[in-house]
Amino acid sequence: MPTVSSRAPVTARLSDARAPAARRATRPARATSRAPIDDVTALSRAACAAVVAAAALASPLAANAELNAAEANRGGEFNRGSAKQFGGYDLVKVDIVKEFGKDLRLSNFTGADMRFAKLRGANLRGAYMMKMVAPEVDFTGANMSDALMDRSVLVGANFTDAILNRVVLTSSDMEGAIVENADFSDALLDPKTQQKLCKTANGKNPETGVSTRASLGCSGGRARVSSPSRYMTDDNAATPKAEFGESRFSMYQ
Repeated sequence: MPTVSSRAPVTARLSDARAPAARRATRPARATSRAPIDDVTALSRAACAAVVAAAALASPLAANAELNAAEANRGGEFNRGSAKQFGGYDLVKVDIVKEFGKDLRLSNFTGADMRFAKLRGANLRGAYMMKMVAPEVDFTGANMSDALMDRSVLVGANFTDAILNRVVLTSSDMEGAIVENADFSDALLDPKTQQKLCKTANGKNPETGVSTRASLGCSGGRARVSSPSRYMTDDNAATPKAEFGESRFSMYQ
């Protein structure tokens, strides 16, 4: 009987095992580099950035990169009527009334450098005057009712004949300030500042007729506690005046 070789099946099996490997070797190799994909992604991002930049240049505020400039061109802080924008400005020795007029209601002077400037007779009702550097500024005859003047430097400032009803002056330095004939009715001051002002306070305001010492609560030993919001709970307190009509408060009017 002929002998059957066992090698044939083994060889066949080896051939079958090698076949898939050979087939895999003949297949085209897959790309292992992501460079083309990354290039497309980079181009897409660049295109998006160009679109955003073009939209920004087309916006109305593109010509006014600074917020101050945009507000000034729109008519002032919050677009309120005659309000003007002086926030952070250099106004050293400037006669502001001469340059910009007396009507400065609701204007913004926040953080302005106003050393030795002049605001004689200015209407500053409701103005934003926080963090001003304003030593020896001349506020003679100015009306600053309802203004925010906290954290400001007002050393040696002249408030002769000025009206400061309901003004907020907390944390402000008023060392050596002149307050003759000034009216501080319902103003908010630090107790130490109030005591210092009482040492030189005298006279009556020529417009309101209110005694300076009485408005500061200087008489009677203990100082009178006052508040800019007293009108909300006291029917006898003066009510703040609305400076502009409602339409002047909206930029869409």
